[in-house]
Order: sequence, then structure tokens, then C-alpha cells
Amino acid sequence: MQRRQRLTGSKRFSQIHVEGSSAANRLLVIRYLANGLDCSRFGFLVSKRIGNAAVRNRVKRRLREAVRLNPVKEGWDALFIVRRGAGTAKYQELKDATDNLLQRANLVDKVPSPTGPGPTVDQTPESPAN
Repeated sequence: MQRRQRLTGSKRFSQIHVEGSSAANRLLVIRYLANGLDCSRFGFLVSKRIGNAAVRNRVKRRLREAVRLNPVKEGWDALFIVRRGAGTAKYQELKDATDNLLQRANLVDKVPSPTGPGPTVDQTPESPAN
């Protein structure tokens, strides 16, 4: 995840918490609010009850990667709040939880395939018969 996509600063965190919408599952809570910018930004709150510094940083790295792999709509600030079970969760569990919350928050961009549909049998070039 690029630095410009990271959400920092307690003032914006508080604003998202007060004014934003939310969704939750077993491992994570997402709070999100429109930001009016041309990119989306993400913040991650991991409290000390999740584990020591190494565990908290591992959870944040895994969440950043899970968000990076999703095609997210532009113009949103999202705050992921980690729940107690996330410290021992595997990467795939965190990725599934992240995907689920982004879908439920309607933040995933449905981009069509860049190549479009593949050629059909009728569209293949014919060679001249000799």
C-alpha cells in the first residue's frame, strides 16, 4: 500500500468514528466515510490487548496487503478496527474478513476485465484454400 493511501492523524480517525458508517464481523470492524479525494485512504487500529508489538505489526502488515489486493473505489476513508481474535488468525482468515467487510460497505470497485471477452470460434481468421 502506498503512503498516500495511509490514513494517519487522530483528528480524521475521530471524524470517521463519529460521522462514518460501520460494518463488523468476527475479526474486524470497518468504519468508513467519503473523503472527496481522488484516492481512498485506510487506517488500522490495533490495541495492545491484541498482543505485543510484533503481533500488532504483523496484523497491520497483513491487513494492508489484503486491502491492497482489493480494487477499492476512489474517494473513501476507511478505518479497520481489529478485534481480539485477529492476533492469532492466519493471513487467509484476515483477508476473507477484509474482503467481506469491503463488500458489505460497498467499497469494492467492480471493474470489467481490461481485455474484454475472448474471441469466439466464429471470429478466428480463415486461411485461404489453395
